[in-house]
Amino acid sequence: MELKDLFKSKVSVFKADLKTKEEVINFLVDKLSSEKMIANKKIFKDAILKRESEASTGMGDGIGIPHAINNTVKEPCIAFVSLKSPIDWQSLDNKPVDLIFMIATNDEKGEAHLGALADLSKFLMKPEFQEALRKAKTFKDLSKAFDNKVETKKVEAKNGKYDVIGITACPTGIAHTYLAEEKLIEYATELGLSVKIETQGRRGTENKLTQEDVDNAKVIILAHDKNLQGMGRFGGKQVIDTTTKDAIFNGKQLIEEFGKTEKTTTAKAVSSKDDEVSDDFSMKKFAQVKGNLLAGVSRMLPFVVAGGIILGIGFLIDFAAGNGNVPGMTGVTFDYWFNNIYDKTKVDVLTEWTNWWMGNFGTHSEVAGWFSAIGKTGMMMMVPVLAAYISYTIVGPQGLMPGFIAGILADGTGGFAYAGDKFGWSGLWTRLIPADIPMQSGFIGGMVGAYVAALIVFGLTIGFKKFKKSFHGVRDIVLIPVLSLLGISLAMFALNIPLGYTMYGLQQFLKLLADQNLLILLGAILGLMMCIDMGGPINKIAYVTGTLSVSGGLGNDPLITVTMAAAMAGGMIPPLGIALCTVTFRKAWTTKEKDSAKANWLMGAFFISEGAIPFMVTDPKRISVSAMAGGTITGLIVGGCKITLGAPHGGIAVFPLLKSGLLGTSPEQMNSGAAIGLGVGIYILAIVVGTLVMATILGFWKTYDIKKGKLVIAN
Repeated sequence: MELKDLFKSKVSVFKADLKTKEEVINFLVDKLSSEKMIANKKIFKDAILKRESEASTGMGDGIGIPHAINNTVKEPCIAFVSLKSPIDWQSLDNKPVDLIFMIATNDEKGEAHLGALADLSKFLMKPEFQEALRKAKTFKDLSKAFDNKVETKKVEAKNGKYDVIGITACPTGIAHTYLAEEKLIEYATELGLSVKIETQGRRGTENKLTQEDVDNAKVIILAHDKNLQGMGRFGGKQVIDTTTKDAIFNGKQLIEEFGKTEKTTTAKAVSSKDDEVSDDFSMKKFAQVKGNLLAGVSRMLPFVVAGGIILGIGFLIDFAAGNGNVPGMTGVTFDYWFNNIYDKTKVDVLTEWTNWWMGNFGTHSEVAGWFSAIGKTGMMMMVPVLAAYISYTIVGPQGLMPGFIAGILADGTGGFAYAGDKFGWSGLWTRLIPADIPMQSGFIGGMVGAYVAALIVFGLTIGFKKFKKSFHGVRDIVLIPVLSLLGISLAMFALNIPLGYTMYGLQQFLKLLADQNLLILLGAILGLMMCIDMGGPINKIAYVTGTLSVSGGLGNDPLITVTMAAAMAGGMIPPLGIALCTVTFRKAWTTKEKDSAKANWLMGAFFISEGAIPFMVTDPKRISVSAMAGGTITGLIVGGCKITLGAPHGGIAVFPLLKSGLLGTSPEQMNSGAAIGLGVGIYILAIVVGTLVMATILGFWKTYDIKKGKLVIAN
């Protein structure tokens, strides 16, 4: 099959007036569907958009090559359109495109069409071919452009020894793989050097490099966007390990500067037997921060969602049982508290009793306590599970245990290492550190610890790599687990102090605002912080500060629990804002996103901010900025209207506990029906306003970027 046979007149259009990337994709997909070349329009379009989300298919020189390998393709072909005016395609050279080739192929038609597609890059790299296409007005002109033979004159290798060798590979193995190959050949030939490039594309490995080729080469360039096969050939050799984009646009410079810059590195020695494993187990995994974080978050969310909702049920039951207000200082409960818990050095018994009672809201009723125990157990696993799976994603199963331990030690889970009570099994590490030093680093420590745990496992695995096979069991079951556990524990013992001070410093700043009675500013800051990372370290610092206000850690001012009210209201905005936006701006979201966002109504209602994290990770700028705007406005309203909250969690389950200090701050005024009604009403209004602000900003922002072609949605 010749390349021009893949072009069809019925799906070739010239000088079309299309303004955005989205318009072009929809136009070409519609063409392929109407001409019965694809069986399912939606499935094929989703495949095209998925490939677009992975990396730009704008190859430079004004050319875009959207492509998909999908079994819904009935007849492999290339749909073509030239444009009247160039449009933005987020191209590799940051220039607009006016020639678009949409490649539609499948895995059922053999090798002929794949070979023809591989030849496409040889044509596209030629300026004269590009010029012919831009002048083409008919399909006949297009076909004629392919009649000219495209041959690259290579420099002959002397005695079979090549000056420049390399490997190119991209995820789909169609476009970038062969474009990078062609450009490297062109650059080497231009420099008067012989060249041989191996491609690991859709057709498998072609033009394979021999060990002799590798041993005799002067320049070795590995240009790839996926793991390469056969890396054992390069052990100990000087190489440039880079991307296909770098090879396409900077290949000449790479060749000329080989061995002269830091881009030239020594390839690690890898046995052919371990070749596949070594490619996956590399330092590159540490740089994939977004993917590592998302992996941890996705495993953490079930604990947060289930635990948070069940904990809310516990609060609701406790309120229904009449425990929403502080009882008088009589009865077994007070006697037990006074004799076993109360610090007798303190003077204000009433305040301390109130703080203790409300700080433990959700535990006073036996039935409520049963649910609260389940919820607390689930939620206290958040940081350990997050850290465990971040580490696991980087280094595999061996990273799971030390990552989990890093999270436990960061969060103080269990109380064995860190606790206020320094006796028996409690606070064993606390006894080794001077008093009053913060030693729990929470989410910050969990994420940092996950990376440290992965680094320890990585180092141990490399160090023990040469163990004889008979000792692999001892290595994998005993040595690496034991040493990684000791290593991460020592690391967290040291790291928790500076990281703990980081969290402590932020908490003290918020406490200062509360002490200075700057409630409206305090509310705005807390609302903003709750929305910056939606369950991450900054969010948790704001939340912990709120819980301190409930337990008395921020003083005894009757309005100090405005801190808790602002933190909870701000934390409800991100999931609710996303859920509302998917309803009011439906075209700005994928079908999958709209389905996923339905759960955010429930998560937002029960104050589970983490429901927004999957959306934020994939679209951090728009989600974060719009959420911060909504959260700040909500916090301003809560702080300005002096709304207090005596429960540390629960969302709508604890709304009856809200009060407003606008009518006065005496106990009688704060506990009046008017104060409670005003508090609940304004609080709901604050959340509604914040949610509307976030949804509106986010929706219009996404819609604008879609129209400009900066954002493509798969529907």
